[in-house]
Amino acid sequence: MKQHPLYVSGERGYHTYRIPALLVTKQGTLLAFCEGRRNNRQDHGDIDLLVKRSDDGGETWSTQDVVYEESGEITIGNPCPVLDHDSGRIWLPFCRDNDRVLITNSDDDGRNWSPPEDITTSVKLDGWTWYATGPGVGIQLQEGAHKGRLVIPCDHRSPETYENGSHALISDDGGQTWRVGGVIQPGSNECQVVELADGELLMNMRMQGGYRGLRGIARSADGSASWGDLNQGTNLSWPKCQASLMRYPSDTNEDILLFSNP
Repeated sequence: MKQHPLYVSGERGYHTYRIPALLVTKQGTLLAFCEGRRNNRQDHGDIDLLVKRSDDGGETWSTQDVVYEESGEITIGNPCPVLDHDSGRIWLPFCRDNDRVLITNSDDDGRNWSPPEDITTSVKLDGWTWYATGPGVGIQLQEGAHKGRLVIPCDHRSPETYENGSHALISDDGGQTWRVGGVIQPGSNECQVVELADGELLMNMRMQGGYRGLRGIARSADGSASWGDLNQGTNLSWPKCQASLMRYPSDTNEDILLFSNP
């Protein structure tokens, strides 16, 4: 097995690279996003949003490009890209200082990106403070009444109770407008979502509450507009870290799920 180090700490002007996200475009290009942390490994500071491209399945990679940055101690991060399979457009929501929610898009396989639009007022509920898109990847629904819907997993914090929760951003018009779906609380945090063979959605979550070292699980029957009870994934361990979850395509339409975390 070949391994290709994409982002190496200390190289190209950044102290640390963190918070990766990998997307395959409609043309088969690999896009590897991450945060470039200029001065230290801390979660807040002078942090830029970066991308590299591969046109040969990961054998070789482009030099890194800056998708978006701001001068000074401004945190730009938490990339969570999603592909619209119908148009081929790539939507990339991300956060500014874990407070504002911005989104950009690319129509040329990640070579160029539109000026970011601030969508905070549409996707952040009153009373939420901390906010994070992803990190990881979003999905486009392939089955049922909500086929074509774009779904972005996110998390937030409510200051009154200091309670963490997970939620999703939804778009039913190809990414032109976004709104908040159902909220999953209490104790849930960074999350990933998959669509199962029957069209039901499954959200897998890092937990901040007393969940005995296990991941959180919730299901949605309406395309993430609402979620059922928050339960424990009894065979999935829980370091306090983001994890990865994807559904593997199967000719037999089975629910083969690929899960990865430390």
